[in-house]
Amino acid sequence: MLSVELLLAWRYLRSKRKERAISAIAGFSVVGIILGVATLIVVTSVMNGFRREFTERIIGFNGHVALHPISSLGKSTNYEEAVKKILSTKGVAQVIPVVERQALISSHKAVGGTLIYGISHACLLRKDLISQNIVSGNLEDFCKENAIILGESLAQRMGLTPGSDVAVISPEMDGMAFGFMPRKKTFKLVAVFNSGMYEYDNTVSYISLDMAQKLFKIPNEITGISVFVTNPMRLNSIKKEIAVNFSSLYRITDWQSNNSSFMKAVEIERNVMFLILTLITLVASFNIISCMIMLVKDKEKDVAILRTIGLSQSSVTRVFFMAGASLGIFGTFMGTLVGVAFSINIQRIQEVLDGLFNTKVFSPEVYFLTNLPSLLDPMDVLFTVSISLALSCLATIYPARKASQLNPTEILRYA
Repeated sequence: MLSVELLLAWRYLRSKRKERAISAIAGFSVVGIILGVATLIVVTSVMNGFRREFTERIIGFNGHVALHPISSLGKSTNYEEAVKKILSTKGVAQVIPVVERQALISSHKAVGGTLIYGISHACLLRKDLISQNIVSGNLEDFCKENAIILGESLAQRMGLTPGSDVAVISPEMDGMAFGFMPRKKTFKLVAVFNSGMYEYDNTVSYISLDMAQKLFKIPNEITGISVFVTNPMRLNSIKKEIAVNFSSLYRITDWQSNNSSFMKAVEIERNVMFLILTLITLVASFNIISCMIMLVKDKEKDVAILRTIGLSQSSVTRVFFMAGASLGIFGTFMGTLVGVAFSINIQRIQEVLDGLFNTKVFSPEVYFLTNLPSLLDPMDVLFTVSISLALSCLATIYPARKASQLNPTEILRYA
């Protein structure tokens, strides 16, 4: 009996000359579902990619936990002992002491602001976000005296290449015989990095920790300690353990609290976009309702004849339910293929569009990232497919029930 019902459902969906209007609406319904499902998958993948990229880069620069000396007690802290003690804490992967200050840099072409990080050569080698993304120069030269590393966008803006001289000007003043002058030191650019995040590449510079302490006149002191943990899920317990020993000397924060407003904004935007784009699938489902109602109206005589020869009401319901649901299933399947393929190849598509229009479709100055990120989550795909199938199936219930409730006697009387 099921094979008969499937055959009838297939025959009812086939286009005949007098039924082309129904077939056209069915086609538009399928296209709408394809677009809705594909768009949902692509948008959720891109939003997941944004979240992952921002999270990895924020953590890559600042660590999971950050300790900053309390101003009133900062000069009395022994940061080397603190680093050793934190490193011995269970779950801590690495600890990096840094000097972080704002300064001006100048070249023969331009003057600009920068965020100077003073860091040891060994610690910089362990920062994969920098050491694994050197685009020119040699990171090994960082151990030389007066060496500096710049972000790629900052180096381009300043017109600098490896080997160029860079003047770093501290905003703090030194008393001279003829007045006060800002401190100035000339460095040699040894390497340029591209972290993939425009905001960092356009502002951040690295010099050695010893040189930063001399330039900013804070001998044997630091402005922060970055802590990287092995298991981010245990971040709170590790943070509490560190706070027990150092809360009186350091202000302790973590990347989640420092960027909570941003992460919440990304999550809210993702949920709102998902809700809005689900409406595309909902509209396509209403098209299925219209298509099936027209189909039921057109097939009244056929239904009446089938009922008289013994086809049950439940069989009629299943015939029209399968006819309508098949539109949703086919549209969902094709939409999933399109969305997954687009999400996987989104980088190549971006490159093609950039070349086609001779411009940057995804501008790093606006979006902060140099490439359009995408992270395909199987659970998001499954959730999208489930919503599409549910809406498509629900849309066929009413027309299918109406078809089963047709009175064959009345229909054949006036046929």
